[in-house]
Amino acid sequence: MLANFFGKSKPVNFIVLFALFLIYFSLGLFFKELSLNTLKELLWFIVLFAVFNFIIAKNKLTFDNSFAFLFFIILLGFFPDTININNNFYASLTVLLFLRKVYSLQSQKKTFHKLFDGGLWLGVSFLIEPYTALFAVLLYISIYLHQHLTYQTILIPIIGFGSVVFLFFTYCFWYENTALFYTLFNWNFSYDIYLYLNTNYLFPIVFIGVFVLFTIFLKTPKVLAILNTFRKNWILIVIQLIISSSVILLINDKTGSELLFLFFPTAIVLANGLEFFQKKWFADIILIVFLICSIATNFM
Repeated sequence: MLANFFGKSKPVNFIVLFALFLIYFSLGLFFKELSLNTLKELLWFIVLFAVFNFIIAKNKLTFDNSFAFLFFIILLGFFPDTININNNFYASLTVLLFLRKVYSLQSQKKTFHKLFDGGLWLGVSFLIEPYTALFAVLLYISIYLHQHLTYQTILIPIIGFGSVVFLFFTYCFWYENTALFYTLFNWNFSYDIYLYLNTNYLFPIVFIGVFVLFTIFLKTPKVLAILNTFRKNWILIVIQLIISSSVILLINDKTGSELLFLFFPTAIVLANGLEFFQKKWFADIILIVFLICSIATNFM
């Protein structure tokens, strides 16, 4: 039933998915005060959903279905702390705008523009959360995989990134606050995962992690055996998953909202895993289990 409904991308799907998000959002209101920022949070998440869905549809990271969008919403339900407008949200949104350029390199059109814009968005994300600079690795792997590797394509993202950083340095210098600029490079390589050992985080992380690893190990050999565009995208998705995990581990002040960095690749991996099952009833069971567990974690 659920697999058939979300098996095709239709306008009604997005209405249902947004309604599901509102359920998770409403559950979160029981644990925090209702304020004037509530409407702002809803509007910002609509923007996030629009960017997410655009990247998926434009670059065909899944088949023509709504599974990735569904899993993205479910992940928000598993981790209600991510439904929060803070620096991690803004950094995640700018990273998504950066990823839009990374995955669009499969097209030969306006390559230089995409690379400059990619570097620009990564620079903005770097100012919000410095550790997101690690995503530059993903951009250069995309350049290599899509056979755009030249001295120009190597330099252009650096120029875009450097432009943002230089403007910020100029701002800090003008207001005699260069110490703020230098904090961007004060990286502390310590891994504090105490927060994730809490039951509210440990259970969903293990639960989702098992499905993600199962899908990667099952799907990767089949994907690599076929020479097509999706093969390159799948490599990028898996690498993005690794980089996102590294960024989350490096972030010093963990609040749970930083897990939003993982939702894009995780949702795509889970959506592709669900497409493995030929029997719809089995896919329905998996979706129902995910939905039940995501709601139950809000009361743990």
